[in-house]
Amino acid sequence: MLIAVGLACWIALSGRSIVAQQPPFASNELPKIESMLVAQSAPEAPANADNSKLSEADLLKSTPISKAPIKVSVGLHVSNLADINQTSETFDAAGYLMYSWRDPRLAYKHQQNETSRASSLDRIWHPAMEMVNFKSSTNSDTSVDILPDGTVQAQERFAKTLSSGLELQKSPFDRQSLQVVLESLKYDDRSVKLVADPAKISIGTDSFVSLSEWQIGAVTGINGRSFFPPEKQHYSRVTVEVQVKRNYGFYILKVMMPLLLITIASWSVFWIDPQEFSTQIGIAFTNLLTVVALLMVINDKLPHVGYLTLMDGFTMICFMTILVAILVLIVAHRSTTKDNHHRAHKVQYLARSIVPTGFVLSNLILFVSMNFLQN
Repeated sequence: MLIAVGLACWIALSGRSIVAQQPPFASNELPKIESMLVAQSAPEAPANADNSKLSEADLLKSTPISKAPIKVSVGLHVSNLADINQTSETFDAAGYLMYSWRDPRLAYKHQQNETSRASSLDRIWHPAMEMVNFKSSTNSDTSVDILPDGTVQAQERFAKTLSSGLELQKSPFDRQSLQVVLESLKYDDRSVKLVADPAKISIGTDSFVSLSEWQIGAVTGINGRSFFPPEKQHYSRVTVEVQVKRNYGFYILKVMMPLLLITIASWSVFWIDPQEFSTQIGIAFTNLLTVVALLMVINDKLPHVGYLTLMDGFTMICFMTILVAILVLIVAHRSTTKDNHHRAHKVQYLARSIVPTGFVLSNLILFVSMNFLQN
């Protein structure tokens, strides 16, 4: 019995000495182990995890996280068309650019009777809208409203001179499409997609919107995209087109009708006796110089382009007709100097019908080619 009790005491004392010899855990070792386990079980951080280091104000300026491109609805209201310059192919326009998008980070619980909250573009992310075909502009104001669901509605007032290619072959019976090209200044089509909103594309109906030389028609928005070679990227684009039709009354009454009458007056030389050469040639050259003077007066009203317009064609035909009349006079005069009066009278007799007929046919061909071949 004594032996058993002694053996048990020896075993107990030996166990305490073994435990005492083992080194204890450091006070900070267990937290390290736990943190390692947590790190191994945590999901991989997203690519834009650096946003967590940003302040709340800077975070709202960063690009919203979205799997698809952010949809930006675009509208444009033209409140005034001031001028269309045919020489520089530009036009002056003023109005309101409206665009909206949804940013869930800006959603809030609205108060009673609260429909929106005002903000500014420099405090939040925005698509950096730009009219890429502007030539010059004045300072514009932008207002921003945020709806409870995070929808941002921006409205910018603009007054700009915009470049737009004009097709003037049929001038003065032409129609033009004035373009306002809208793109994002910073974000390509993988980040931002612009979509025209037909309900917000319009033009004012006030009397000052109209132009004396042009009749304003429909306004439409076209979705598309463009390629930017330096970055080799495609950008989403919305093109707003304003259709205008020229009021050609001025050109008919002040240009084409005087040219026609002067040309017809030049044919009077065919009814004057061939022996009156000085009188005939004086009338012909007077008509020619009158046409030149008329064109110098209206030069600023004609488009300065490097291709033939309908007005240019009509003017050239008038010049050529008067020149033909002068050549006919010279031929008839040469016949009279050879005492061949019968031949001189015959030349003038034929010219009375051939020259006007050629004038009419030439203009018909010109009008048909411009109106049908250009379509």
